[in-house]
Amino acid sequence: MFNRFKVLEQINELDPEKDFQKIVFLAGSYDFPQDVEISLAISFFRTFAVPSISKILNTTKQFENAGQKRYDDTALILAELIENGLESERGKQSIRRLNQIHKQYDIKNEDFLYTLTTFVFEPSRWNDRFGWRKSTEKERIANFYLWKKIGKLMGIKDIPETYEELEEFNRKYERENFKCTSDTKQVAMATMRIASGRIPKIPGLEYLVYHAVFSLMDKNLRDAVGFPDPNPIVAGLTYCIFKVRAFLLRNFWPPRKSPYYVTKRENPTYPNGYLIEELGPH
Repeated sequence: MFNRFKVLEQINELDPEKDFQKIVFLAGSYDFPQDVEISLAISFFRTFAVPSISKILNTTKQFENAGQKRYDDTALILAELIENGLESERGKQSIRRLNQIHKQYDIKNEDFLYTLTTFVFEPSRWNDRFGWRKSTEKERIANFYLWKKIGKLMGIKDIPETYEELEEFNRKYERENFKCTSDTKQVAMATMRIASGRIPKIPGLEYLVYHAVFSLMDKNLRDAVGFPDPNPIVAGLTYCIFKVRAFLLRNFWPPRKSPYYVTKRENPTYPNGYLIEELGPH
């Protein structure tokens, strides 16, 4: 009989403030590799719901003209930090590249900070709904310390000192800033087209995929990016599929024996590999 909680037992032996890098790596690369990726893909839409952020994104036309590359670049830079460590040479290169990319744009500090909060909170919120187990307190706090450190390396100011204070900022910021504009709608739809570009051209399938994605968003987010409420049948089916997946993973699926590396998998944008300095717009 396999032990589905073997990695969690390792995590429980670690200190979330000192060992945050290892905890986030173990949780993300062994227990929740697909969950982290899905939750962060959905969390991108939360940043699109902020007019000041979506205006910059829409002005660059990166999502419309090179959406797949934009998605892959973001996933790879973040994976470099988590899989190799902030103190590794590749981690340092990735931070430098992040800073080079962002300094091209006039981005407000609070928008930087809000974007940072999505990486802190959305994975555990996803696990609360659809994970084969919920994120533990240690995992949530470790994720907070990891992204707080990344935020400081990016020069983000006024990062709250505690998880609770940062979450309060996250909720308040969304209440005050989520708003539907032409920019939010255009960037959100351009991103949806990335997803539809990957699915077979079967009649009705795009509709199902779109409404499944809509159902994974809360109504405030859907309204802010101009998406309709999902078809209730598709929403119910999507919910059931993810709940059954969680049940099967928890009770029948053996734990991973080796970590899942985003940086080492086949990548549609970089079939022959990539250099960190190539990532992002130029």
